[in-house]
Amino acid sequence: MIAPPHKHIACLGLLAALLTGCAATVAEGCMPSPVVWDQPPDDPAVGGAPQPGHYFVNSDKSIWASAWWAAEDAHGVWDVDAQGYGIKVGWFRPEGAALHISGRRLDAPAAPLVAQIPCCYPTRFQATALIFPTEGCWQVEARAGDRELSFVVWVSED
Repeated sequence: MIAPPHKHIACLGLLAALLTGCAATVAEGCMPSPVVWDQPPDDPAVGGAPQPGHYFVNSDKSIWASAWWAAEDAHGVWDVDAQGYGIKVGWFRPEGAALHISGRRLDAPAAPLVAQIPCCYPTRFQATALIFPTEGCWQVEARAGDRELSFVVWVSED
């Protein structure tokens, strides 16, 4: 049975209202990348078997960035507090490949993202710290060997 036209219009109105509510959580024009709930690769550098969690993952699953701060309903918002705009991020990348991370603000001029990448992680796992100079809409790009991952986050004060 097909619903009468006025019910379709009401449903479209409700959908528009819901989408508007979601968009209001971040600045207009910033489209944060979705996170996935998945099981990361096994790695001897991780104590015990890695647990499923929130990640940004490239298409061939060769680079993973932990998004432990994300919740299913966070809409890509990266909250920061009085300690600043920095966050620890664990990565999985091709074993032994050097990880290079850069980032730029998309919605306004800003100094680039600072990525602290300590040495000597010979397996797939790599610990890092990402430091954003300002809040706003940020694109983060990672490269390891010939593999790449790019994602967008909204960095906001609590």
